[in-house]
Amino acid sequence: MLRIGNAAVLPCLGSIQRALSRLLLPGWVLLAALSAPAQVAEARARTIPELKAFFQQNCTRCHGLDGSAKGPDGRRLGGLDFTKAAHEFRTLSGPASEREIRTMIRTIRKGILFGYSMPAWKDQLSQEDATLMVREILLKAETGRTIEP
Repeated sequence: MLRIGNAAVLPCLGSIQRALSRLLLPGWVLLAALSAPAQVAEARARTIPELKAFFQQNCTRCHGLDGSAKGPDGRRLGGLDFTKAAHEFRTLSGPASEREIRTMIRTIRKGILFGYSMPAWKDQLSQEDATLMVREILLKAETGRTIEP
């Protein structure tokens, strides 16, 4: 207790801190326990069929069902034709192709023009997911062949 003269005015700061920590600690533990499963689920890498489904749900409007940029907004927004890029990548090798792949991965995760031209998918796709999507889906796209799970 804090004393002024002989009168007890307020409990000392240490006892207030102890009381608050006893009250708040169970809540923090519960909050941490409830949020842990969500963090584990987000950390799990997606499979190729899951990434193809993600592409269908989020990318076809601009990049088209087959990746050819013939979606409703593809021409207007200048969506990348992955079928053409896939053909060009088959002829590239070495550092040039790896640099282009890294650029595509970065674009998927960060978007274009602050998300106005293309949204950033970093909150939905991990670095590994974006890499798998580029290497196993986008760079294997063919005109007329729908990208489906």
